[in-house]
Amino acid sequence: MKKKTLWTKNFTIISLGTLISAVGGVAMNLGLSLVVFDRTQSTWLTGFFAAVSMIPGMTLPILLGPAIDHANRKHMIVALDALSGVCYLAFLAYIRAYGFVYGAYVAFSLILGCIGSVYSLAYQSLYPDMIPEGFAQQGYAISGMIYPLATTLVTPLAALVYERCGVETIFLLEGALLLTAAAFESQIDHCPEKRKGAQSLREYGQDILEGFRYLKREKGMRSIYSYMMITNAAGNGVGLMAMSHFQTSSVLTNAMYGLLTSAETLGRLIGSAVHYLFKIPEEKRYALTVRVYMIYEACDGLMLFMAYPVMLVLRFACGFLGSQTAALRSAAVQNYLPQDMRARVYGLFDVLASLGMMTVQMGVGVLGEVMAYRHVALLMAALSLAANLLLIVRNKRHVEPIYNWKV
Repeated sequence: MKKKTLWTKNFTIISLGTLISAVGGVAMNLGLSLVVFDRTQSTWLTGFFAAVSMIPGMTLPILLGPAIDHANRKHMIVALDALSGVCYLAFLAYIRAYGFVYGAYVAFSLILGCIGSVYSLAYQSLYPDMIPEGFAQQGYAISGMIYPLATTLVTPLAALVYERCGVETIFLLEGALLLTAAAFESQIDHCPEKRKGAQSLREYGQDILEGFRYLKREKGMRSIYSYMMITNAAGNGVGLMAMSHFQTSSVLTNAMYGLLTSAETLGRLIGSAVHYLFKIPEEKRYALTVRVYMIYEACDGLMLFMAYPVMLVLRFACGFLGSQTAALRSAAVQNYLPQDMRARVYGLFDVLASLGMMTVQMGVGVLGEVMAYRHVALLMAALSLAANLLLIVRNKRHVEPIYNWKV
């Protein structure tokens, strides 16, 4: 009898494709930010450039979710990776001919945002089908390792390439990497069930509303997604306050802040590796998640009150613990969600998460003007803790069965 393994052909290919895309994405995001600021010398123009790429994520996920649920997701991610690769190479030709044009970079950012928004939904909907039955925890542990690993290894290399060779080289490498990822992903064996799509605009509108109806009747899923929306937004607020705290401190430096981020990334890598090696019993997943959330929020809230060495330890702990709960939550949600509802629910969450993050970013910005940064960070952590108690703990009867899924 053939031994079951996580590393089937499909899972190996999707993991390689994700790694290739992540390497190029990390390098390109850094390169674009650097070149826009270098050429404009304006934080406002650089921020506007970054904000433009977020606009599609606030609209397209809800509008296109039903179409993605009824489409062949493998074909979509292959086509979108290939399209992105061609776009990078075409823009490379443009900047070689015309040099730096701010408006062109903004338009390019908007195009990439549209492609990325659709790709993210299609990828999230396809990925669960690539994980063999019984290996959900390990599969999401691998997924959780890819981006921290790429960030750790690629960021300093990308900065070096940018400094020595310019952004054109990064454009060339990103285009080639995306075309390579598309070539790998085209080899996936995926035969989804045929799902009939909407035949009219009215039916399509009903498909969109079905995502809202699903979360309305599924209290457990609604609680999980509501908590994630709040805690992701609050976590961004803590990050903003931490950065401001370091930049205005007389003893802390930007380099020390960078090391703090590295500590969290290292924690995520090690945490994902541990999650891959040691399987958590079904009946303990919910209880473990609740406890980890509480510890994570305590570490987040207390960090800026501590001496710098303790900050490093707490940030490492946040990365380690965060990777554990992220893998558990992803596996639980993917296992519970019907296949033909994934893109619609993910799309709704993406939009709500974007709105939540924008709201909190503006809110903490105002609070940071009248309160100490560490006190604002503590307030954000308290908000996450309250959400955990009200949405995850209080609704245990609905949430626990989702986490403690049977394999």
